[in-house]
This record gives sequence, C-alpha cells and structure tokens, in this order.
Amino acid sequence: MFNLTKVAAVLAALVLLAGCDKAEKMAIDKDLLTLAKSNDTYVCSADPSWIVDPSYPTEVKYGKNAQICQFYQFSWQTFINLMSTPSGAERKYQSQANYPVFLGDEVSSCANQSIASQLFLRTQKDVHTTSADFVLPTGENQALGDAVLYDQNGNIVLYEARFDRNMCQVAKNSPTLPPLTTEIKSSWRKITDSDKPDYIWIQSDTNGNGAMDSDEIYGLVGFHLVKSTELHPEFIWATFEHRKNAPDCQKVSPAAANKDWSFTSETCANSLPNPSDGCDFNKTLDHEDTPAHVGTPTEVCQVYAQGTRDGDNQSEKNRSDIITINAELNIMFNLLPSSSSLAVLKNYELVGALWENDVNQPSSDISNLRGSIQLANTTMETNAQQGFGTDSNGIPYTGPTQDAAANCFSCHGYSGPTKNAGVSHMFKHIHGATQE
Repeated sequence: MFNLTKVAAVLAALVLLAGCDKAEKMAIDKDLLTLAKSNDTYVCSADPSWIVDPSYPTEVKYGKNAQICQFYQFSWQTFINLMSTPSGAERKYQSQANYPVFLGDEVSSCANQSIASQLFLRTQKDVHTTSADFVLPTGENQALGDAVLYDQNGNIVLYEARFDRNMCQVAKNSPTLPPLTTEIKSSWRKITDSDKPDYIWIQSDTNGNGAMDSDEIYGLVGFHLVKSTELHPEFIWATFEHRKNAPDCQKVSPAAANKDWSFTSETCANSLPNPSDGCDFNKTLDHEDTPAHVGTPTEVCQVYAQGTRDGDNQSEKNRSDIITINAELNIMFNLLPSSSSLAVLKNYELVGALWENDVNQPSSDISNLRGSIQLANTTMETNAQQGFGTDSNGIPYTGPTQDAAANCFSCHGYSGPTKNAGVSHMFKHIHGATQE
C-alpha cells in the first residue's frame, strides 16, 4: 500500500529545509495518486538526502540482493549529484577536468582541457554537407539513418557527449573498463531567455563565430547516464527527459493535448492514440540544411512509457517504481526555493533504466535483461522506439500495437565482464584515433 505517512513526513522536512511553505504549489503526479489507491501498488521511495547533500553512489543499494527500485534510486541519486553545483557555478557533470567533452575520432578528447561545451548535430557527414554545416564529431548519429530532429519551432536538436576522464588512464586496447566508468550523452533544443527557469541551460557557440550570441541558448531535453559498478560491469543504462518533450503514444488524447509539447503539435497530440493522417510520429528526416539549421518540425510521441510494455519482465512493478520515485522527487524539487540549482529538476523525469540479471551472460539473451526492456529516449532514439526498420527513416508510429524497441544493448552489445569495454562507442576514440 502507498505510504502516505512517509511522504507527508518527507514533505514536512523539505518545507523546513526550503525555508518556506510551498505545499500549495506542489505538482503532484496524477499517476501517483491513481496508484496510491491500489492495494497492490509498488512504491519506490526517494531519499531527501540526495537533494540536501548530493552524493555519488558507488554501487546499487543491497548489492546482489537489489530489487528493481534500487536501480532507479541509484540512477536518480547519480543524476542529482551530477546536476549539483558544488562550486556554486557549473554543474558537476560540466566539469572539463572530470567529464571532458567527446570531440570525435580525429581529435584527442583526453588532451583537451579547455572546451566547456561542444554541441553538434547528431548525424554523420551527410550528403548535403556545405560550408555552413558544423564541423562534426562522427559516430554520434541517432540509431537509424543518421536522423536529425526538429522541435516545434523548427529548430534542430543538438547533442553533446562526455565521458569519465579516468577512462584516459585505461590502456588504449584494454578489453575492460573499471567500476564507476561513466558516459554521458545529452540533447538540447534552442530556447529563449524566458524559458531559462524551466530548463537546465547552457550557451554554446553553434554558429562558429567565436562568440556566445544572445540567441545561442540551449535547454536540456534528454540525458543518457551510463555507469558501471563492480557488480554491474555491463553498465547501468539510465535515461532522463524533460517533462514537456512529447506525449505517450498510447494514451487518450485529452491527456496528451493539455500540454504545450516541445516536439508534438497540438493537432497531432489530439489524435493519439490513433494518429491522424499527416501525423507521422517518430519519422525523423534527413538534415534540411540551412545556415540557421531549421527545418520541418518532427512529430514525436513516446511509444513505451517507462520503457515498458505489457509482458516485459515484472512490467507492472517496473512501471510503478518509476512513476512513484519520479512523483516523490517531483514533490521534493517543487519545495525547493527557486534559488536552488536543483529546483529546475522538477521539470525532468526518469524514463527508465536497463541492466542485466546475470552479468556473465551476453546482452543478446533478452530474457536476462531487467528494468525498462524497451528503453529509449524520444530525443536520442526517436525512430528506434519500435525496433530497427528496413528503411532509413525507421518505422513511423501508427497505432498502439507495435514491435519491441531497439534498446541500449541493441547498439551497445555486451558479451561479458572480461570484455565490457566493447559497450562503449567512445572509448576507442578518446585519444584521437581508432584503437584496434
């Protein structure tokens, strides 16, 4: 049964910590309230200490006896820690000293100490390359067709990749990566000054003129967090999204329409769960090359909420654990004063995480996977949410009955703990040349 007493105590503690009463402003997730009425609800609780004193977990709680919830607690605790500002300025994950920007396979990312941000188009060199294109790192395309994504303002989505600098100390040809190896990939959309309070945001010189122009402001819309532990050399694969990204493909239209989505038009959101003609959901296009990097808005919806479909391993528990931990943390973040650098996290949610039950088995054994088996980020695997299609644009979403998603392990195959370096697409390039 949902523990209302415990949540009430957490809220009271956070009101005191925030120094003000904001209970009336709390955004309580409706799904949580629905689940709270069920006698067989699974509840995954958040710990206020993650916010008050952000720490970096080294292992999933309870180790080999961990349940699904502990992996989501591990993911959220790590995410909050990386988003904290211990120096009072940059967020922890933005530290070039600890998490350098990945610059592709021609430049040593380990040697560079100064780059603060390097956003790029998430596509390899395309057939329309001109002098107006960015100079792009390679190997960071979306899962299908070197796809690009445009928000509802027609602005192209940009990306950044970072990695744990400790990887630079690992022998170039090592078949393994040590525990706590971390990789980060993030997606960004152009925003305005008025949008800043709702986003984790940065400025980046995306037009290459050597200056930070007033319109070069980008808000975080997606965040892949990939982290290994001693007990999980296959890495724990978690992904987060901004709450305004896109609606659930399989929910009725009123719930989808009552929101100003960044990647879905009102007309197409209204048509869900049975898309109208002209609403080609999740069909990403080739780069419509213009100097301003604008194009036709992409219609996006999330095929599998919580990265879960009926029939997946422990699907009900998985959904409930993700929904409840997101909702508890949303309440906590809403109680923080606006001056807190973590208050903005009320606008973000954990989509899910993926890991293995028996880490000695290859990831090709689907029955061995745990967590969000259909895990995908709508801004980074837009057109891979229903598997790898036969055409370059994937399979547009046409209705609630679809194939399985191409999850993290579909691209980052894991063969066992003695070869876990193989899951990283960055490791062999971080010194500036492909390692054999």
